[in-house]
Amino acid sequence: MYVRSFNPQPDRPLPLRPHLGLALQGGGAYGAFAWGVLDRLLEERRFKPSAISGASAGALNAVVMAAGLVQGGHKAAREALAALWSAVAAMPFLKLMGAPGAHLQMDLLTRLLSPYQFNPLNINPLRDMLVQLVDFDALRARSKVELFISATHVRTGASRIFREDEISVEVLLASACLPYLHQAVEIDGESYWDGGFSANPPLLPLALDTTCRSLLLVKLTPDSEDEVPVHAQPIFARMRRLLFNTPLTRDLDALARMQGQLLQARRLPRHLLRLRELEWEAITIPAEMMGDEAGKAGTAELIGKLHDAGRVAAQGMLDA
Repeated sequence: MYVRSFNPQPDRPLPLRPHLGLALQGGGAYGAFAWGVLDRLLEERRFKPSAISGASAGALNAVVMAAGLVQGGHKAAREALAALWSAVAAMPFLKLMGAPGAHLQMDLLTRLLSPYQFNPLNINPLRDMLVQLVDFDALRARSKVELFISATHVRTGASRIFREDEISVEVLLASACLPYLHQAVEIDGESYWDGGFSANPPLLPLALDTTCRSLLLVKLTPDSEDEVPVHAQPIFARMRRLLFNTPLTRDLDALARMQGQLLQARRLPRHLLRLRELEWEAITIPAEMMGDEAGKAGTAELIGKLHDAGRVAAQGMLDA
C-alpha cells in the first residue's frame, strides 16, 4: 500500500495521531480482545478517534466507548467498557456455554429450532444491559465522534449504516443479531440481522465519508490459521470466521484498488489526495486465541484472557 504521512508529529504511533478512524470488527465474545486494545489506548490522552465504525461486538464496543467519552472522557469510557464486559461475562447464557458439551447441545438446538420457536417471547438480556450502560439521548445529542454502525437488511442482504444521530438500543441489537439465536430486529418497518454479514466493520465509510487521515483496524479474525480443522465443531467455527471476515477482505481490496488508481493521477482535489495517502494499520487477534475453538468462548476466564491479550497487542503497537 502507498503510504505518506500527514502527521505533523511523525514520532507518534498511528493510534495517537489526529484525524484517526477506528474500525472495530465483530466476533462475539472475542470482542473482549478489542476491549483490551481500547482499554490500553484510552490510557493515552492523545488517543482521540474522530470516527468509529463497528459491527456486532464491535458495534457494542464502539457505542459504549463513545457514550463514555460523552459522559466523562477517557476514564468514563474505560469504566463503561469494563462494565459492559463484566456484565457479558456474568450472563447466565454464557456461563452455561462454558459447561462441558454445552456448545454441542446448542448447535443441535439451533439446527432443529429457530429463535421464534425456542424463544417466542424474544427475551434478550443484552437489551436491559445496554439501556443501563448507555444514555442514548445524550449520545445522539452530544457525541463529538462520528459513528458508523452496520446491520444487515434481511430482505436484500444489503448493509445499512446507522450514524451517530440514529443510534438506539434497537440499532445495537440489530447489529449484534445472530439469526440462529435471536429474532430479527425491526427498525422503521424493516428487519435486520447481524452487521457482520455485510460490513464487518464498515471500513469504506471511514475512508470515503470522513476526513480521517489514518485508520486503525481492530481485527477479531486471525490473518492465518495453520491448522486445518478435521472435526465438526472446529470446522463450523472456522467457517463462521471466514464468513464474517469476507466483507472486510472485500473492503480492504476495494480500498487498495482505489488508492492504486489514484496513484496514477498527478493532480487531485483535496479529498482524493487524502484518500490516496490514507494510511492504515491493524491490531489482529493472535491465532492461538482461537484454541479450543468456541468451546470456552463464553467463559469469564477466556474473556479476561482476551482482554489481557488486547492490552498487550495495543502496547506492542505503541512501542513499535
